[in-house]
Amino acid sequence: MLVAIEGIDGSGKSTVIGMVADALRKEGIGLYVTQEPSSGEIGQLVRRWALQRSVDPHVDALLFAADRLHHYVTEIAPALRRGEVVITERYLESSIAYQGALGVDTEWILEINRHVPWPDLTIVLDVDPGEALRRVAARGGRPDKYEALHVLARAREILARRSLELGYVVVDASREPGAVALDVAEHIRKKLKARRHADA
Repeated sequence: MLVAIEGIDGSGKSTVIGMVADALRKEGIGLYVTQEPSSGEIGQLVRRWALQRSVDPHVDALLFAADRLHHYVTEIAPALRRGEVVITERYLESSIAYQGALGVDTEWILEINRHVPWPDLTIVLDVDPGEALRRVAARGGRPDKYEALHVLARAREILARRSLELGYVVVDASREPGAVALDVAEHIRKKLKARRHADA
């Protein structure tokens, strides 16, 4: 089962995923936890270049799509074949939200990502962009080009709209991380249970 945890920068994805993974592993659930941009060569290029420099957002979308396909083939698909639950921090909806926020057409983003499958479960961590930016600033370091209020606000709008259209789970991420992680873990358990019943 492939689970994508989505949300704007500062929504707490990394922290929550760490807590969720700890809880599910203690229950004996085999997990593979990963993220995008990936740790592979294309992902490193994305981190060094696409996240920092101002280029055409269509170029960014192509780079993210290339990294996603490589990530899926080399990491996600093998873990799924091993029977593990894969939790990825960011996946398709991040491209739609962020490159979409900069004017790239959603249908084109979907087309260039058509060789990777949809997640079995998409969970969106929702937080106000102002609060998200405060969290980003508290982390320190140099913000990337997407960590601007107008970009985060538009990306949040896109995630909210698509969540309504496609039935994604939306979790209030303005709360403390432990409470958010409890909700996320429960949604994953429910999906796993439903899949086991369907396979029985």
